Amino acid sequence: MKQILASLLVCALLAACGSGSNPFANTETDEVPDPGDETPDEEEPTTETPVTVPAGIAGDVTNVAYDAASGTLIVEGVSLDEVPYSATYRRAPGLDQDGYVAFTIQEDALDRHYTAYARESTNGSVRAGTVSSPGPRNRSLMGAHFERDGDYDPPEVTEDTGLVSYAGRYVAVTNGGDPNGSDLLPTGVTDPELLVSQALVVHGDAFINADFADNTVEGNIYNRELLDTDLNVISELPSVVLVITDIEANGTFAGTVEYDTRDPLSGTTANTQIGTYAGVFGGTDAGGVAGAVELDQFDGVNDNLGFESELESGIFVLDQCGTPGSPAICNNVNPDAGTP
Repeated sequence: MKQILASLLVCALLAACGSGSNPFANTETDEVPDPGDETPDEEEPTTETPVTVPAGIAGDVTNVAYDAASGTLIVEGVSLDEVPYSATYRRAPGLDQDGYVAFTIQEDALDRHYTAYARESTNGSVRAGTVSSPGPRNRSLMGAHFERDGDYDPPEVTEDTGLVSYAGRYVAVTNGGDPNGSDLLPTGVTDPELLVSQALVVHGDAFINADFADNTVEGNIYNRELLDTDLNVISELPSVVLVITDIEANGTFAGTVEYDTRDPLSGTTANTQIGTYAGVFGGTDAGGVAGAVELDQFDGVNDNLGFESELESGIFVLDQCGTPGSPAICNNVNPDAGTP
């Protein structure tokens, strides 16, 4: 294990300390309000408010269109992946992770390599995708997207129902890369400045509790592991928590991510924010949830793996506990506390 990690580190795993900039970003200066005017409160979401992905989560990604029926993925926004603005990625079944479908794209051996994952909930109402290119040229390009079909339909809240759990797997791509990646096109180039890297992957388990009576949500991502491009485990990673936040009127939520202080790998007993998360509930009685996570670090406050400026863009697409095929962890959930 140490030998694998050392070799990857020598190959400059971390491609950049930040993602690329959007050349189409609005550069106009907003009008400065009169200091005497009161700043209006931000408009609260309503049931009619469209589902949108926070900018910090979306990163360089404008849209990810995943069609589970046809097994196709179209990515918009990231640069240098393909000539069309909307790039159709190729299936990469050898990289699939626990129900998350893998796609890649690389036009030629000296072009950026992108790794993407996507998944749709069992009820077909929500889906999410994430994409990363770890380099070269000092910048990673990465981000995530989630969406819902139909309106928000929360479960009925009574004296005995309304507290609902969701469980399943989690997958992420990083800005750490391997220039000897398994999906890279062959090249005879030896100049290190031109070598292209393939993104390293993170996987783990995800668990979410939602209280539809109080309209709050929180969760865990645990059993986290960093994988090489052959999906072999490089190292364990600290667990993280999705800090409690509100569920808005349109079924969306957004909050902060911290290391789990109970995990020794975190290296801290203090609440340490390391990123953000967001998502959306969908389907009858909110039977599914999809969301995304962006982390500004992932190997503990003491940099257990020697990483600096590491980034992670992950997704979770989970079914409600109590539905067919629920993970074993759902056996611990009180069936009288939620639905169905």
